[in-house]
Amino acid sequence: MYPKFCVSRETAINFMRLFVNRRAYAIQANRPLPNGSVPYYLARDWPTKEPKPLDDGVVRMHLNGDITISLYAINPETQRSKWVAIDADFDGALEALLQLQWELKQDGVEAALEQSRRGGHLWILGAEPLLASHCRIYVYNLALRLGVPVKGGGLKEGIEVFPRQDRLDDGEFGNAIRAPLGVHRKTNRRYWFYEADLTPEAQLSYLNGLRKLTEVELGTFTEGMGLPEAYKPVVPTPCTPRISSPHPEFRILNYVTATRKDSRNWWARCPSCAAVGRDRSGDNLSIQVKDPRFYKCWAGCTKEEIRAALGQPIRKRAMA
Repeated sequence: MYPKFCVSRETAINFMRLFVNRRAYAIQANRPLPNGSVPYYLARDWPTKEPKPLDDGVVRMHLNGDITISLYAINPETQRSKWVAIDADFDGALEALLQLQWELKQDGVEAALEQSRRGGHLWILGAEPLLASHCRIYVYNLALRLGVPVKGGGLKEGIEVFPRQDRLDDGEFGNAIRAPLGVHRKTNRRYWFYEADLTPEAQLSYLNGLRKLTEVELGTFTEGMGLPEAYKPVVPTPCTPRISSPHPEFRILNYVTATRKDSRNWWARCPSCAAVGRDRSGDNLSIQVKDPRFYKCWAGCTKEEIRAALGQPIRKRAMA
């Protein structure tokens, strides 16, 4: 069982100074879904359905162990992030993160290594919010120079870099990562930074003592560089029907309203869940941005159940 704490408001504010760059946040479910996953849901104000702002009260609950939150890296008003997090959960992950940590140190960048469920997270903290695009250019080029695999670009396993996008449009959130020092609800464990005692106060004191990356330094490190070609965002192309048919092709976005969007998916209320009083947060259903014909209910509803709830049952092919 994980340790419980009762941190002060000052400790929570200290955490926010280091990690909170945007007040929107997600919260992890307390119980696993039937498939074993324990997903995060965008925290919303129920009457207005607007994203709920993160405050020191929520952070105290996270640090105490009452809830678990995840943080969004990019503030879309500035396209900047306070931190870079490198997530690794493949065979040899810790060795790769230690290699990156050592090489960053050669640049004068002190990165903090955090335990995780399957590997680790390496955090680089900014002296001020840094341009997300420059953060990504720096880490991607560094990793590839060292031979550290980077997920994407043809690789299924490798490090993942947060922020995951160069920029966000209004209304987009990007990808979130579990906030440090909290409890992972799948394992009911806390995952600490390696170089400090195992209390929130000691951990934050360690993080405050690290030398932070400045914008001037980041600009020097990335001068003349760009994101490697294999990792540049793919411009989606409009999907077209696979075959001609007398029946119009079903498009689920004609029947549901998206509540939010990230780099890969629109998110909407699942019609099948809603029919039985579930999906209060309105985002169980993911719909692929690249090809909206592909959609999935993360609570386990089948396509047949979703289509039936919309009054658009899947047509059965006539037997020859």
